[in-house]
Amino acid sequence: MLNNNFSKLVKLYHKHQAKQRRKYFLAILLLLFAGAILFWFMQRQDTKIENTTVQEQPTPVQVKDNTAIQTTPKPTPKQETVKKVAVATPVQKNMPTDIKKRTKDNSKEADTFQLKITQQKNFYNLLLDYKNKPSYQSAIKLAQFYFNEKDYKKTVKWAIEASKKDPSQAMSWILYAKAKKALGNTDVAKKALAIYLKHNASQEAKTLFDSF
Repeated sequence: MLNNNFSKLVKLYHKHQAKQRRKYFLAILLLLFAGAILFWFMQRQDTKIENTTVQEQPTPVQVKDNTAIQTTPKPTPKQETVKKVAVATPVQKNMPTDIKKRTKDNSKEADTFQLKITQQKNFYNLLLDYKNKPSYQSAIKLAQFYFNEKDYKKTVKWAIEASKKDPSQAMSWILYAKAKKALGNTDVAKKALAIYLKHNASQEAKTLFDSF
């Protein structure tokens, strides 16, 4: 009984093993089939992508660095027709007779102002020269400066100062006489020149004396 049961059990085991092998075989077949389908599907997708890439790829242009760049064809410029325009020749006319008055020239005022500044600097330099070295030359320059400025009273003052340094020089007497005449003292001016010409000879002083 034991032997029969054991042999039956062995048969059942072998049958179960065969059944299991069939299951494994079928599973392997299914896996292989599924893998084949998946491989086929992936191959098909890759083919579609490659075809799409080839179709969409722009036409490259060979450049110096061997890189492809996309070029866009330039539109052909339209040729514009040049229209001829007739220009009328201006009628010849005479120059205008009514000339407007020119506006005020401010440059003259600027020049005058600059001249005054220059004269003022010169005046200070003359005063400084006389202060450092009170001589006939420094005094007569101040007398000449004031005479040019038409300040006749100060001209008289500095002409007398210069004459004190050197009474033999004619210019101090001449400037003194001119300033006195400008102040209306012609008699005093003529008398001063007469005193000078009595002791000294000067053609300029003589001409001035004769003009009175």
